[in-house]
Amino acid sequence: MNTNKSSVLIGTSGYDYPEWKGVFYPQQLKRADFLSYYATQFNALELNNTFYNMPTSERLLSFYERTQGQVQFSIKANRQLTHEISLQWQNAAQDFIAAITPLAEKSVLSAVLFQLPQSFHYTDENRIYLAKLIQTFRPFPVVVEFRHIEWMKPSVFEGLEKLNASLVYCDMPQLKYLPDGKTVQIPLIGENAYIRLHGRNEEAWYATEGSARYTYDYSEDELKSFVPVIQTAAVVCKKVHVFFNNHPDGNGAKNAQQIKQLIQPEEPSLNRS
Repeated sequence: MNTNKSSVLIGTSGYDYPEWKGVFYPQQLKRADFLSYYATQFNALELNNTFYNMPTSERLLSFYERTQGQVQFSIKANRQLTHEISLQWQNAAQDFIAAITPLAEKSVLSAVLFQLPQSFHYTDENRIYLAKLIQTFRPFPVVVEFRHIEWMKPSVFEGLEKLNASLVYCDMPQLKYLPDGKTVQIPLIGENAYIRLHGRNEEAWYATEGSARYTYDYSEDELKSFVPVIQTAAVVCKKVHVFFNNHPDGNGAKNAQQIKQLIQPEEPSLNRS
């Protein structure tokens, strides 16, 4: 594969999973050392605890320091901006911007991920809100993940392009309202390609337990099917992100290592530019 490896970022959605010991992390590794070990294996990390708790600049800078500047970070937007939107969302946006700015100044902020819930329907009110939200986060590298197929239309793609925002290519179960990238034509928009693999666990997708839906282990053939997607993205986009969100049982880390080998990176890791 003739992919420019310096433009490909591979990692997982989150890293602080004790059940990964013995699967990805060495059995005797202390939890406090998870992140520094992770940095020896992958060149990118999607931080998702920022969704649940509003981050601070001090907290995010600690991730930079513990990885010695060797990892690019994608930061998932706080739920106050995507799932629990109030009239005071601008305050939350400014708090979030203040937290992520130091990472941008260190040149290790690769993306700001806005993952919108399935309940976020294609309405005039939501379209206006999303446009304002993206504009508020200029000039940060914004990527948007929709969980409802209503948003998969040319007018939305054109709007994101004009706002210099990128569209997340998701791999999810092929359920009625989900915009699964394998079945829905999802264009590569903006300077960033963002491929997010959630797994294909149809039975558990709407389970009450949050992490159960992500219990999935990609087969080698399934992983190989993403190679041409990554290859195409590397040609038409400035930077390619590939994140595995199927974290239960360590499958995400294992699959990320497998895809890294499939695109033939240099050892011990991809170029960390």
